[in-house]
Amino acid sequence: MSDVQNMEDVKRLVDLFYGKVQQDDLLDPIFNGFAKVDWPQHLPKMYAFWGGMILGEPGYAGRPFPPHVPLPVTAEHFQRWLGLFHATIDENFAGPNAQRAKAAASSIAHTFAMRLGVIDPMAGRML
Repeated sequence: MSDVQNMEDVKRLVDLFYGKVQQDDLLDPIFNGFAKVDWPQHLPKMYAFWGGMILGEPGYAGRPFPPHVPLPVTAEHFQRWLGLFHATIDENFAGPNAQRAKAAASSIAHTFAMRLGVIDPMAGRML
């Protein structure tokens, strides 16, 4: 397996990951039911976001946290999201950028879950 090396790899990662999300019994109702994600509009934002996080590519402009505030999610949702993300990386990529992606996803999931009040910030453990 090769590492995440360019934006084509990022797009592949994002497409594979969100394909899993849309087939997941726990996450699909949040994304397609509650949030009614417009995938053709959302995916390019995710390509830019993850391109910046993994490769340092410019392009994402926005605040990723606010759209998540109204979502009816629990720690289980974040754990599933993170598990699917890590599995997608592990199934398709290996190397420093793949590890960077997993670390960023872990940090983002933990921070969002903490800010949404679904995990105790004083518990001293990550998702």
